[in-house]
Amino acid sequence: MQKWFEFRFWYANTPKPDDLFAFKRDYLVPILEKHNIEDFLMLDEPEFLLLRVEVDDQLAKRIESSLKDAMRSESNFAKLTMEGWSPIADAKERILAARQRANVPTEIPEGGWMIIGKAENGRWIPAPEDLDRQVLAFSTFMSRVASKFTKAYLKEMPYRVEDRWLMSVFLHLALDSISVWQKQENESREFPYV
Repeated sequence: MQKWFEFRFWYANTPKPDDLFAFKRDYLVPILEKHNIEDFLMLDEPEFLLLRVEVDDQLAKRIESSLKDAMRSESNFAKLTMEGWSPIADAKERILAARQRANVPTEIPEGGWMIIGKAENGRWIPAPEDLDRQVLAFSTFMSRVASKFTKAYLKEMPYRVEDRWLMSVFLHLALDSISVWQKQENESREFPYV
């Protein structure tokens, strides 16, 4: 039976972003391809590099062994840990925590919420949303969609892009490609990360 596993590459020291990019491209992507893993989540966290994959227990052990071998070639990592992860639980927790940080008004029922735009006075306009629907979208994005972009970026980009303007264009193209209209896109890019 397949389930999600979370691997954490704990930093021995603060790595350079170019080194992390190279490690992902040269080691992690080939390991994922070797084991035919299409769906994953890879994130740079403050204390560790995170890799989440959906596999069975036996394959998780083989991947762990491959990841330990890859880690030995790098001085940036101190240890590798493995634990379970749930995209559904993670998505729900993030949505509810963001609701609290965004100070969603109490007249919006507890649970799901969304920002539907910006008022003329510049304030964000919240509205109720079905929590289960939000959780489904968020968990699907984390577990099935983000990996496609990550893999293509790591395999195809000739180097790690640092140019803020160019990264902004990447966001514009990504949002435009999934039919987010310009007004929605601009507001989405302005909304503070919570």
